[in-house]
Amino acid sequence: METQTSPSGLGSKAQEVFRSVAGATALAALGVVAGFVSVLVIDPLFVILETGWVLFGGLLRNYIVQPGFGLVAAGYVWWCDDYNPLDRIQVPSSEGVAWIVLGAVGYELAVRVVTPILPLLGLSHGGHSGQMTPTWRVFFDHPEIIVPGLVIMFVLMAPMEELLYRGVIHNALEPALGSLGRVLVGGFLFGGMHIFLSGGLVSLLFTSIFGVLAAAGYERTENLTVPIMAHAGHWLMFTSF
Repeated sequence: METQTSPSGLGSKAQEVFRSVAGATALAALGVVAGFVSVLVIDPLFVILETGWVLFGGLLRNYIVQPGFGLVAAGYVWWCDDYNPLDRIQVPSSEGVAWIVLGAVGYELAVRVVTPILPLLGLSHGGHSGQMTPTWRVFFDHPEIIVPGLVIMFVLMAPMEELLYRGVIHNALEPALGSLGRVLVGGFLFGGMHIFLSGGLVSLLFTSIFGVLAAAGYERTENLTVPIMAHAGHWLMFTSF
């Protein structure tokens, strides 16, 4: 006998998907708001720091929104006390290392491939990756900021951002969406955040590419270290100082 899916069952599934995506979108929007608040609260502190240590203050200014992301992630973990994304920070396997490289380098390659096409679409790349001195080069020229700089990127700021967008938002999509759905929706929510914090359709396009790569690596490995290292690794190797 042929089994038919009941309309009520389809409706229930659609509602579950809607609630899951709406919840993840609300978390992403809250991250944007918290990012703006972080700018307002922390920027004056960075101004003070910059007067005494110009290079380090300049580095911190690149990551001024991440404390807001971390606050939202911490609030979610507190509210949802049966889930702690920190448990998914583990030593990466060989596959995880491959995903780290793919996330950092693959994103940069995608940017370089797509950028020449943008004028044909009436768009221009304002420089999310930047065309100035890469961070690793600044570290090479100023070794006194290597240790605090690496701590800022790899231990504090990238984890805060990835805890929210992979550890929290990706998890919020898990009950209703399959693997591909989580990767695509989570990746585009990550890109959507940059419309407000970086600005423009080009930023949305490029950061969505990274969001999908980071989400795919996390989905495949279930290890938050993978997107964290890919994110901070891209900052180190390719972003401007």
